[in-house]
Amino acid sequence: MNKILLSIAFLGLLSTHATAQRNHRNPIETGIKAGVNMSSLAGGNAQNSKVGLQVGGTIEIPLSFYKKFSVQGELLYAVQGYKGADYDQIDIDTKEVKETLKLEDVTMHYLYLPITFKYYVSDNFSVELGGQIGYMLDAKGQFDANKYNTARQYLYYSDPKYTPSYSQLDQALFESGYRSTDPDNYYEKLDYGVTAGFSYYFQNGLYINARYYLGLQDVYKIDNDYVKWPIPANPGIPEAEFNEVIKEVKYANEHLNFDPLKNSSIQFSIGYKF
Repeated sequence: MNKILLSIAFLGLLSTHATAQRNHRNPIETGIKAGVNMSSLAGGNAQNSKVGLQVGGTIEIPLSFYKKFSVQGELLYAVQGYKGADYDQIDIDTKEVKETLKLEDVTMHYLYLPITFKYYVSDNFSVELGGQIGYMLDAKGQFDANKYNTARQYLYYSDPKYTPSYSQLDQALFESGYRSTDPDNYYEKLDYGVTAGFSYYFQNGLYINARYYLGLQDVYKIDNDYVKWPIPANPGIPEAEFNEVIKEVKYANEHLNFDPLKNSSIQFSIGYKF
């Protein structure tokens, strides 16, 4: 009888120990993280990476015993965009460089919700794969990374001697938002994409995380609605001058082909798990 009672007690201790160990190894963990983005717009031209801030909170939920697999959710504020670079303006007749211009810097502020699935290679190292969806809070800059092409000069061309033919083209551009500095008129508010990365954990609760994000959304809403401009009527200028107008409008229609631009960033952060 005593042996039976001892066996039951021993099994009870084992069960309690296993439960305690599971609770110790597999808690739901919350934390904070902060770091930097090195971002640009994939598919664009004449731009350099921009360094921006990212900061947020995390919650990690185990999906298996001993926490080999888990899912992590975050609420992340991120500053992204690009730094404008120099580019050459090409003459449409000679194909030679007329001048070198520089795109303005653009800064975009996002609130992201990343969801990543993590696999623990060891107790202090994990790899992750997932995605995120974000909302643009604000943006600043001339928003013209996608206008890097040989026809860009006509987006800003206005000569009174060609009025109203050039002003017609100019007005069409303005109404289409190509000169707007209001991000509500220019950008898609929602952003989404895929992420991949890894983390290394220290005994004191600190960890470092590296991640790459590739957006799948074309962030330029106006470009998505781009239409070609009709040939304007002769406003009464000399035929030779009007023929030059026609040539330049046709050239702009042929070369203003706006490719999709998507957020891209390399992220480095330091976090702490409570």
